[in-house]
Amino acid sequence: MIDPNRQPIQTVLLDVDGTLLDTRNYILSAFAHAAQTFGIRLPSPGILTRQIGRPLETVYGEWAPQSMIAELIESHRQFQEDNLGLVKPYPGSEQALTVLRARGLALAVVTSRSRRTSRASLEIAGIGQFFEFVVSAEDASALKPDPAPLLAALSMLGRSSAGAVMVGDTVHDVHAGQAIGIPTIAALYGFGGEGVRSADPSFTISSVVHLPAAIDSLNA
Repeated sequence: MIDPNRQPIQTVLLDVDGTLLDTRNYILSAFAHAAQTFGIRLPSPGILTRQIGRPLETVYGEWAPQSMIAELIESHRQFQEDNLGLVKPYPGSEQALTVLRARGLALAVVTSRSRRTSRASLEIAGIGQFFEFVVSAEDASALKPDPAPLLAALSMLGRSSAGAVMVGDTVHDVHAGQAIGIPTIAALYGFGGEGVRSADPSFTISSVVHLPAAIDSLNA
């Protein structure tokens, strides 16, 4: 439960894929490449889209033999490393982040993607400079919805959960924030779509450009 007497928001933790960056083609192409390379059949893009945000081990584990998972993940990640040009910022990402930094808020990224591409994708999209830290899949003991990555980001920033908010596009992002009692903002334009409402986020936005106003509403 979120403390009704919480401090004004001073720290913003943000997911990457489907929240700051439009990586739909980037991620689905990586799945298609890995599946074709190893001759396995994955579900349709519509079904795969709903799996994004879960650990790759879990997603591939549902559709491929256990003995192939490590190689599939390596193929997936290598494709992403080689195709960063497929990454695009959502319109308004830079604008929203500029406003938040101008307000003096601390910003960190919390993603389930590998550090092999997480920071590089933010840089190539032109928004890497806004973040003090990027917490990737290798940087915490568990992935969202476990709160471990969020706690790692807060520790790196030297901040407590008081005055923090989690922003993401999937139920995993929302549940991770709820697990440490912080408000959550759900990005309805991302991979989770309207379905993220089922996790009962504190606030929703239909565009990343609305993020500063959402934080104002939570502070009101």
